[in-house]
Amino acid sequence: MDEQGLAKQTPILVFGDHQVEMIVSFLAALKTGHPYIPVSADSAMPRIQSILDTAQPGMIIAVDDFPSDKVTTDATVVSRDQLDTILKAQRDFTPAANQMVSGDELAYILFTSGTTGSPKGVEVSHDNLRTFIDWMLGPDLKLPANVNYLGQPPYSFDLSNMYWWPALLSGSTIKAIPHDVVENFGKLFTALPHLDLNVFVSTPSFADMLMLSPAFSEKQMPGLKFFLFCGEELTIKTAKNLQQRFPHAKIFNTYGPTEATVAISGVEITPEIVANTDRLPVGYAKPGVTLSIWKDDQQITKPGQEGEIIISGDSVAQGYMNNPEKTAKAFFTLNGQKAYRTGDAGVLDAEGLLHHKGRMDFQIKLHGFRVELDEVRASLEKSPLIKQAVAVPKYNKDGKVTHLIADVIPNEQPDNPAALTKAIRESLDGLIMPYMMPTQFIYKESFPMSANGKIAVKQLISEANK
Repeated sequence: MDEQGLAKQTPILVFGDHQVEMIVSFLAALKTGHPYIPVSADSAMPRIQSILDTAQPGMIIAVDDFPSDKVTTDATVVSRDQLDTILKAQRDFTPAANQMVSGDELAYILFTSGTTGSPKGVEVSHDNLRTFIDWMLGPDLKLPANVNYLGQPPYSFDLSNMYWWPALLSGSTIKAIPHDVVENFGKLFTALPHLDLNVFVSTPSFADMLMLSPAFSEKQMPGLKFFLFCGEELTIKTAKNLQQRFPHAKIFNTYGPTEATVAISGVEITPEIVANTDRLPVGYAKPGVTLSIWKDDQQITKPGQEGEIIISGDSVAQGYMNNPEKTAKAFFTLNGQKAYRTGDAGVLDAEGLLHHKGRMDFQIKLHGFRVELDEVRASLEKSPLIKQAVAVPKYNKDGKVTHLIADVIPNEQPDNPAALTKAIRESLDGLIMPYMMPTQFIYKESFPMSANGKIAVKQLISEANK
C-alpha cells in the first residue's frame, strides 16, 4: 500500500470472508494512512458496483477472488496470489511521521443496506473507533483478556468490530466461522463445541439458530461465559433460553446504529430483569455519549415518554460518504456535539436506562390504532406454543394496512394448523390487545436471514404482499 503513492485517506477496499488476511489488510490500511472498506465476497454485483462508484477506492485487496470482469473500476486490484507473495516477503515497515490514521481522520467506511436499495457509506473516524474500543475493554463490561472470541458476524457488518478489535487488543484469539459453515447447520453444530469459546458476539437471531442444537449448552461448552448481543432486539424468550442453557454466563444487551460506531449503550441482562419486564432494556449510555428522546422537533425531558432516539457525542460518525443530502437529513449539531437521528423509537426511564421500542418505519396504522410491529412480535412470543414470531402488515392497493399476518416458528410443527392457531389465540387471551392480534398465522420451520445474521423482516413483508 505504501508503495502505491496513494494520497492519504484514499480508501482501500478489502474483499473477502473471514480470513486472517482481512484483518491484516485493515491494519495495513490504517498504518499507511487509509480508511478500509470491508466488502463480503458474497455481495451482489450491483452492490459492489455501487460501493465502487461511491467510494472510488485507490486499491482493492482481493482476499477472495474479486469479480473484476463484472464491475467497472480504475482501482489497482491486488489478487490473492499477489497478496500471498507480499505476505510471504515479511518486509519491515515503519510508518512515517503522521502517516497512520489518527484523530478525526477516517478509519473505515462501512456500507449499510440503504432503505432505497442504494448502500450508504458510513464514515467512521479513528476517534470514533477508539472511544468504542475503550468502552468495550473498560469497567462496564469487564471482558477478560487472553480468551477466545467467536468471529461470526462478517467484517462488512459493524458488529464484527465488537469481537475483532477487543480480541486483538486484549491478547485474545478469534475463532472465525466462515460463511459456508454458517450456512451449513450440520457443519456449524458439529464445529461449535470444539472452538473452546469464552466470549460470544452475534445477533440474537444467530443464537436462536444455535439453540436448535442441544450441544449449544454449558455442559458442552463450559468455557463460554460472556454473550454480547447487538444488531436487533434481544427478546425475553431468547434471554430465558440462554439463561437456562448457560446459567453461569453473563448476557449483555447493547444498542447502536452503524452511524454511531457499533454500540453506544449496554446493560447486563440478569434473571431479575427478565422476570420483571415485558421487553428487555438496551442499556445505559457509554461514556462520551448523550442520549435524548425527541418528538415533533422538541426534546422530551420527562422520563418514560416515547419519541425518537437521538445520539450525540464522540461516537457519532462523520456522515455518509459523498452523500451530503442524506448526511444533512440524519446528522446535525446538538449542544455543540455531533448528533444523529436514529429513526428508532425509544424511552429513557428515570434511571437513564434506554428502552428501544422498534423502528419508527415499522410503525403502522391499523383500524385507527398506531401499532408497533416489534410490540406485536413481543406479545406473540408470550405464548408457550411459539418459539419465534414476526408480525408483518398486509397492504391493500391503496397502501393501507388491512390486517396483520404472523409468521411463526412454533415449538412443534402442526398437523392441524387451524387447531394450533386457535390454541395460540387462547393462550394469548389477556396478553395482547385485541386490535394487535394477527388475522392470519403462517407456520414456518425457519425465517430467512440477512447476510448479517438478522431476521430478514423486509423480505417477509414483501412475501406477504406479493
